[in-house]
Amino acid sequence: MKLIQGGLLFLFGTLMILVSERALTDSMVQELAALLGVIVAAAGVIWSLIGYLSMSILRIYHMLNRKD
Repeated sequence: MKLIQGGLLFLFGTLMILVSERALTDSMVQELAALLGVIVAAAGVIWSLIGYLSMSILRIYHMLNRKD
C-alpha cells in the first residue's frame, strides 16, 4: 500500500512542478511552488522506497520461515 501511495505522492509533486512552470508567471511564488513540488515528490520517492523495502524484507522473512 505504501508503494502505491508513494507513487501517487510523487506524481502529485511532479504535477505541482509542471503547473508552476506552465501556469504561473516568473516570480518568487513560482519558485516556491516548484520547491514545494520537489519536496512533495521527494517525500513520495522516500515513501515508495520504504514500501518496497518493507515488501522485500517481508518476502525474505516468509521464505526463511517456511515449514516446507
